[in-house]
Amino acid sequence: MKRLFSLLGFLILTGFSVIQAQDVTFSGRVTDAATGEELIGANIYVEEMKNGAVTNLYGFYSYTLPKGTYHITYTYVGYSQRDTVIKLSGDLVLNIELREEPKTLQEAVVTGEKSDKNVSENKMSVVTIDVKTVKKIPLLLGEADIIKALQLMPGVQSAGDGNTLSIVRGGNVDHNLVLLDEAVVYNPSHVVGFFSVFNSDAVKDFELYKGGIPAQYGGRLASVLDIRMKDGNAKKYSVSGGIGVLSSRLTIEGPVQKDKSSFLISGRRSYFDLFFPLSSATKNAIANFGDLNAKINYKLSEKDRLYISAYTGRDRLGFSGIAGFGWGNTTTTARWNHIFNKKLFLNTSVIYSRYNYQIDFNIAKNLNFQRKNYIEDISIKQDYTYYLNPKNTIKFGFWNTHHTFLPGRVQPITSESIITAAALPKKRALSQAYYVSHEWKPVGRFEMEYGLRLSVFSNIGNGREFVYQNGQKNYFQDGSVRAGNIIDTINYSRGQFYHTAANLEPRLNMVYRLNSSSSLKASYMRMAQYLHLIQNIAASTGQEFWTPSTPAIKPQISDQVAVGYFRNFKDNSIELSVEAYYKSMKNTVELIDNADISFNEAIESQVVAGRGRAYGVEFLLRKTKGKTTGWIAYTLSRSQRKADNINHNDWYNFRYDRRHYLTTVVTHEFNSKFTLAGNFIFATGNAYTAPVGQYTLNGKVVALYSDRNALRIPAYHRLDLSLTYTPKVKKYKRFQNERNWVFSIYNVYGRKNYYTLDFRVDETTGQNAAYKTYLFRMVPSVTYNFKF
Repeated sequence: MKRLFSLLGFLILTGFSVIQAQDVTFSGRVTDAATGEELIGANIYVEEMKNGAVTNLYGFYSYTLPKGTYHITYTYVGYSQRDTVIKLSGDLVLNIELREEPKTLQEAVVTGEKSDKNVSENKMSVVTIDVKTVKKIPLLLGEADIIKALQLMPGVQSAGDGNTLSIVRGGNVDHNLVLLDEAVVYNPSHVVGFFSVFNSDAVKDFELYKGGIPAQYGGRLASVLDIRMKDGNAKKYSVSGGIGVLSSRLTIEGPVQKDKSSFLISGRRSYFDLFFPLSSATKNAIANFGDLNAKINYKLSEKDRLYISAYTGRDRLGFSGIAGFGWGNTTTTARWNHIFNKKLFLNTSVIYSRYNYQIDFNIAKNLNFQRKNYIEDISIKQDYTYYLNPKNTIKFGFWNTHHTFLPGRVQPITSESIITAAALPKKRALSQAYYVSHEWKPVGRFEMEYGLRLSVFSNIGNGREFVYQNGQKNYFQDGSVRAGNIIDTINYSRGQFYHTAANLEPRLNMVYRLNSSSSLKASYMRMAQYLHLIQNIAASTGQEFWTPSTPAIKPQISDQVAVGYFRNFKDNSIELSVEAYYKSMKNTVELIDNADISFNEAIESQVVAGRGRAYGVEFLLRKTKGKTTGWIAYTLSRSQRKADNINHNDWYNFRYDRRHYLTTVVTHEFNSKFTLAGNFIFATGNAYTAPVGQYTLNGKVVALYSDRNALRIPAYHRLDLSLTYTPKVKKYKRFQNERNWVFSIYNVYGRKNYYTLDFRVDETTGQNAAYKTYLFRMVPSVTYNFKF
């Protein structure tokens, strides 16, 4: 299969090269003049051709045209425009530096993108927010958080109060692919979801795809969040950071060899557990997190660049030394950029990713244990981009990953413990993906990108699979689904491929520009997911594990179609978009009632394959220029599931189905010193299943439950405010000197939003009772930020 795609790529390259042999190409990179950072999405406009090019994720661009003299304009919003005249008689390398210009209040923008991108670009269902804007949004405990900022956009919802786990267009929390410099981050949460693992000081750019996902991405049903770390200042040394009430951060960056190599080191550490002894309720508790980002890059030649980046983070939660949780992500990416010629660009990446977690119980000296789990990936990928001509761009490549799963390992903490060591067998798998896509820009108002992705997933020994009686891993009896009876075990030797699943995943994006200020867009995508998160709790506390598709757990498949209308007003300062989507899902992983997933090797017996459907309409009105900027977003949607022998075989509401989701974000700059920001959220309450009665069976009280997820908790809403004070400081020629204070209040009016809702039998009355937990009433915070 790899040879087939290589042959296809070769035919495309050689065939098109012959057709365009008489043209010439100018290419290069666009970078920040002050730092040397490559600018992603910078625009190159050729006046005589009335079109142009856009830089890729590494700041590279290529444009082919007939010989002649041309007026070229380089732009990147927030930077000074650069104009040049070139006479092309042959191929030309033209590297450009753009300087960030001081913003006046009238020029203030919320994004570093092309000003008419909302209308002109062949992208829909894509969310981008400039990192500078994220830092102005009032969020929990004053910590700038890119994921929480994304949850203020249409179609993206938080899984809970203050939670960084996201629900995208009716998907589950494990339906989102999160990448940091191309490495998969399996759990993007710190402190049970209150913070994300992404330090905004280390992030250069990020983009969230909710639909119309390009062919180079795959592996999840709902979305892709692609985050790129800063490369480090290649011009001069810089130190920045922030000191908050409960956490602090520090970033150091600078050149290793000026204009040739640079580095970045950025770390965060929480210290809110230092305040726990002040309260009798928390004096024995432990809760903290820390993370570290590091990156170095080196310019090997004009055609070759090397990037090495790494991330590690760890969380600890515990109480009285009796119970504790710990989890963390570790990633490393080595990337090599190579320019074969003016038209062909290659990025090769070798990637390592690991997510591990543990649970500790230390009840007594002779009764204690620690349970560990992890998923570990080693990947290699290549992405080719062939800039055929201004009308055609071809992309192709592959991404292969070896997965290792440890579902569980138990060992005693002390030698006196009565708990004996035990481990579930490891599972191994190989995932392969090969893709090709074609971006076509014919003359006129129409533009299209279409592609095809082939995904292949294989289970590999050393491993084993269970054989169930009558071939049924679970069955329906006495009104409930029960685990099947294991009658045999099949063992597979190391390296043996014993089960393979494959799927073709077509992708399509189209835009038709009605005029200079409005357009219609449409997209279709099929996605396949071979890794599944088994989880029966809402918060991310490490009590979860990933499992692969197997002969008994089929890959999840989704098909999504979306259409939209896009319009800009007042010289592109106001953007409007309306998108409608419909998504169907099959083979969704649904837990059976009363599922036993704790240290259970036969996990396939605890799940059934279901179906899902999600549909809705998303509205976004955004103002990007002037003293007052921000947006209003509203989503009207529905998400449902259906599985055999669950809920009487009827459709039921997905747990995170929210009919209405409204957000408002406003930032107002009074002057150069004071900026006021606020955001408001209103959401329909989550669906849940509750006991609606009870009966006695054999002397025991048994709860009688409602239909699955037939009830709703009260609606969620809150208001957050922040004030940023930027004092006037002395300016220096050799280094920056920036300071500001951020004062914020999370949940200004103290709304009691549900965090958990549990039902237990009251020992006094013998009746089922609801127990509610609220986390954040009114939370004030202050943060001091600096850069020099």
